[in-house]
Amino acid sequence: MRTFLWEQLFFDVSPAPSPFSSVVALLMIVALMCCLDCAAVAAQDTSSVLPPDAQEQLHSLASRVAEQIRNSKLEPAPPKVFVIDFLNASDKQFSRLGSLLADDFAESLGAVASGFQVEDRKSFYDYLKQNWMSLDALQNEAGFLTLARSMGATGVIEGTIATDANQQLRIRLRTDGLGPAWTADALFPLTNNLQELLKQPATSFARSADTVAVEPGILQAGAEGVTLPICVFCPNPDYTDLARAAKYRGIVELSLIVTKDGKVSSVMVLRGAPFSLTQQAIETVQKWKFKPAKKDKQSVSVRVPVDIEFQLY
Repeated sequence: MRTFLWEQLFFDVSPAPSPFSSVVALLMIVALMCCLDCAAVAAQDTSSVLPPDAQEQLHSLASRVAEQIRNSKLEPAPPKVFVIDFLNASDKQFSRLGSLLADDFAESLGAVASGFQVEDRKSFYDYLKQNWMSLDALQNEAGFLTLARSMGATGVIEGTIATDANQQLRIRLRTDGLGPAWTADALFPLTNNLQELLKQPATSFARSADTVAVEPGILQAGAEGVTLPICVFCPNPDYTDLARAAKYRGIVELSLIVTKDGKVSSVMVLRGAPFSLTQQAIETVQKWKFKPAKKDKQSVSVRVPVDIEFQLY
């Protein structure tokens, strides 16, 4: 596990914003959050993009999956199932189409569920939002299953999306943690609308450094004669048991202020990690000690981005 203090800092020093500009900024933030919420809601409405034959194929696939789950006679009963966003087979990325198809499939599976429960996908997206994560943060062998079980589910249904030269879209599903390994396919035409959605990335709740507002009295390290702070006590955060079980590896991106006294304050999450690792990272950096940045030989407060890498060796 390695910790990085970026040398490239990311905001300019400017005068304190006027009351009017503050209001505008607040409205923009509210609008952004509404858009994120709307994106999750809109993903539940596939009737406008999925042609009837595609919906029929997914509903048929849901019936086959439901029968397989019932035949597995899982304990404890009734088992709970999470449907994960479908992954693009070509580039191993999650797309808007993968989210739409997973929403439609989960709804179809819930309609024919008997002897098992289909978990609400909103709770899964709430988890991503609360941890400032994207779906790719969980893309490893055990990531989705470990997270689902920590949220009370028995297993997960994952899917891949592939296209062929005949403009056909193939959905391949597999179950994980729901009895014997099992896969099933559905095939339907790739329309222009579906092809466009396949190119669009899935919703991510990670933030960029640009979202950090300019703060009065906080200088830019490395510019205009301001030096970089130097960490003199920087212990690494510990792994959690769930992260070890999932064999998770990834990076938590934080933004923090190093005060003129060399202490850490105002920690913000830019990109989080699952399994409580985000909180582990925050709690750890709050204990760090720095040799503060200086300007004209005087200690000053600066905001800096920090990468904390979680890596099992």
